[in-house]
Amino acid sequence: MFDIRCLIIEPRTGVDDLKGFWKEATKISRALWYVDEQTCVFCGDEHGPICPTCTDNYLYPDLGRCLGCGKLILVERSHCIDCEAGRGPKYLDQVTAWGHYSGGLREFIQSIKFKAHPRRLMEIARPFSDWAISQLPVVDGVVAVPMHATRLAERGFNQAEVIASALQWELGLEIIPGVERIEPTSSQVPLSRQERLYNLKGAFAVRQPEYLKGRNVWLVDDVTTTGATLEAVAKVLRGSGVQGIYGLCLAAGLDKERDHRRG
Repeated sequence: MFDIRCLIIEPRTGVDDLKGFWKEATKISRALWYVDEQTCVFCGDEHGPICPTCTDNYLYPDLGRCLGCGKLILVERSHCIDCEAGRGPKYLDQVTAWGHYSGGLREFIQSIKFKAHPRRLMEIARPFSDWAISQLPVVDGVVAVPMHATRLAERGFNQAEVIASALQWELGLEIIPGVERIEPTSSQVPLSRQERLYNLKGAFAVRQPEYLKGRNVWLVDDVTTTGATLEAVAKVLRGSGVQGIYGLCLAAGLDKERDHRRG
């Protein structure tokens, strides 16, 4: 079984200072520990860590992100069609996703999850962390979407915890415990958003609210589609007194309007 502790580093700094301090601190650690990636982690091209072509094809820096669910949207909009219609998450202050769940980014994520390569997340830790601090407010720490013990035993690691560890390494953010997945659930893939929410009802609980009360957090996962999983976790966080909750994922879908115009 993969031991997540091998990727968890003690925080190097606090998080009460501004983003500029984060950036300066990470420059120092990178100079000491990092060797610049010479090839793209998605396509193997010479220009790493992510080449311009993959940046355009999978990360879409020219698009906005729906504040409600994180879907990639037209830059002049603030919310996707679903969130504007009231069908989006209600317990999150903001959600952002690094890129679109397709092509090289999708293959990268699936390689991590289904081929047992969690360490590959460290290959994108730097650009992903830079994206995060450019999009989200400064917070007290990171909460990883938890995995049920049965699934964890099968996979050997929780990819959301590995993402949280990468953010801790890059930004010095505390990983905040206390949330557990207490009920196993069936696959969310074939379900509608309402069905997903029902499927997740009662799946999460906060065992140690003292770690969470009054804090602002980034809630991290690998992929968000409807936002149902983030919403279910955010609901129990709100019930435990968390003040600010900002969803952060590696990938999300495209808004229906953006997808239509794209075609």
